[in-house]
Amino acid sequence: MRAIGIVSGGLDSLLAIRLVQRMDFEVLALHFFCGFESTHLRGLMEHPDQSPLVPGPILQTGATCELIDLRTEFASVLARPRHGYGANLNPCIDCKILMLTNARKRMEREQAAFVFTGEVIGQRPMSQRRQALDLIAKESGLGDRLVRPLSGALLPKSAAEVAGQLQRDKMESIQGRTRTRQMELARELGVTNYPAPAGGCLLTDPAYAARAADLLERRTDRLVTPEDPLLLLVGRHLVLPRGAKAVIGRHHQENQVIERFASRGPLLEAQQISGPQTLVEGTPSSDDLDAAARLTARYGKGRTQTLVPVQVRFPDGGCTTLSVPPDPPPDCKML
Repeated sequence: MRAIGIVSGGLDSLLAIRLVQRMDFEVLALHFFCGFESTHLRGLMEHPDQSPLVPGPILQTGATCELIDLRTEFASVLARPRHGYGANLNPCIDCKILMLTNARKRMEREQAAFVFTGEVIGQRPMSQRRQALDLIAKESGLGDRLVRPLSGALLPKSAAEVAGQLQRDKMESIQGRTRTRQMELARELGVTNYPAPAGGCLLTDPAYAARAADLLERRTDRLVTPEDPLLLLVGRHLVLPRGAKAVIGRHHQENQVIERFASRGPLLEAQQISGPQTLVEGTPSSDDLDAAARLTARYGKGRTQTLVPVQVRFPDGGCTTLSVPPDPPPDCKML
């Protein structure tokens, strides 16, 4: 018999795979990619052509693994989540429903017995409350065909249990945010290669979420593109006095990333001295372009000079130089 798993590559999802395998199921592990995963974005800073990959620990479980690109569908979810955002810009409930709906369709095509996740009751404040778990199961169309083996002994019987395919005494009764039982279970099941409980979706990070929220407000359709998450990660982001946004590199690697986005607006760089690359998105006013030039001078090694020449390269190939003092206007807002 086959079971479909939604897996992140974190410890809980690896344990869920092992528990289901221990009950004699062949596992098809689906790793969904939404575009805001921190590990992938940080990898892109060094390797711009890197494609998303299934995390290595999942491959080591022996399960069949597939990566599913959900960036287009997730962009719509992020723009207008039916169930709102968490503490920051994380639409966790709608995101889970999206992934589980896709997994349900795969389950039906494969004629698999059920879909499972590594969710734990009470571990996440938004999406893993008992009420939220029930809502997600219902709206994904899975209902009692959704199994959460780490908390399965605390939840109502699934269809697979009723049919005698799963045994309750082989599932766990984990709840809450402590990970003591997970660590014990990892030793019992021989799970040794797993990441620390950090990273994950950057939309849960307050600083990153503020930048993403500003981006959504600037888009009439509120839709992010596949390239947006990386640009949101790098540099200083400032709203200029007339409303344009500048992204200013903080070191060489970020400057290289920012230069990849030169088609989005003017790219500024101080001349004769070392300093940042600055991207001003869109078509800025002359006032905002002047402000961006002054910021570029201020954050480079020309901050002690009276005037700094700053080259401005435009997406159409045009170029000009502004000589500006390295003192940005006070009404710039840091994101």
